[in-house]
Amino acid sequence: MAKLITVYRSNIPIDCHIIKGRLETEGIPCFVFDENLIWVYPFKAVAIGGVKLKVPSDLYKQSRKIINLASQGKLIDETGEYQVSDVLNNEINRQNEILFIKSKIRNNSSLLDKSVFNESKFIDTIEIERIIEDEREFQEFSKKKFKFSWKQFFYELFDFDKDIFKYLRTRPSNYYIEKETVENYINQKESRQITICPKCHSDNTIFGYAIDFKWDILYLLISFILFMPLYPIRKKYHCFDCGNDFKKPLKQATSDQHQY
Repeated sequence: MAKLITVYRSNIPIDCHIIKGRLETEGIPCFVFDENLIWVYPFKAVAIGGVKLKVPSDLYKQSRKIINLASQGKLIDETGEYQVSDVLNNEINRQNEILFIKSKIRNNSSLLDKSVFNESKFIDTIEIERIIEDEREFQEFSKKKFKFSWKQFFYELFDFDKDIFKYLRTRPSNYYIEKETVENYINQKESRQITICPKCHSDNTIFGYAIDFKWDILYLLISFILFMPLYPIRKKYHCFDCGNDFKKPLKQATSDQHQY
């Protein structure tokens, strides 16, 4: 049996668990040492050398290579090395294409019977067929309506199991998740505007109700007349990266459109 050797250490236990999860996905067994001691005596972390992540000695070099690549934003598999950012961008593009196909079908259900969607770099023909089958199922659920007969009424009246809610759940929860996801995608595409935060230059922004700069003279006067504080409803742009609320965006860019 191979000897265990420390491949990574940190004063924060969660760091070791993150690396542990990454190594285990590659089939490398990992073991965390001194974690409980750090949780109980966090100020002694430096004295005892922090939390240790250990692996079998014959897998040490492979583990270090994976950890070093992860610190550089890279992953590795049997096909070679690749950037994590590229994988995320490809997945974002893939999900956008899936949502685009679903949105087109939601707007025109006749597309379910036509082969108008071609495979691309991110989705193939098999996945397109699966999307269309899912949309057929979605259309069937959308046609369902609540029905409750007198026979069912009297049955549930004397039924002590109280299972009447099964009649109200005519559609599964996944139906409403799919419905909201595609509707949000359609709403975003209709605006086709990307707002840039003037503070941190991030595009992770949204236009909605402001969380600061709420008060002004008008609202103070109204609050004084009503003898109660009045919280005004005021909309601004909000940046989720830095938390900044702003009125005028730095610039707006037009989002890309899909073509089929």
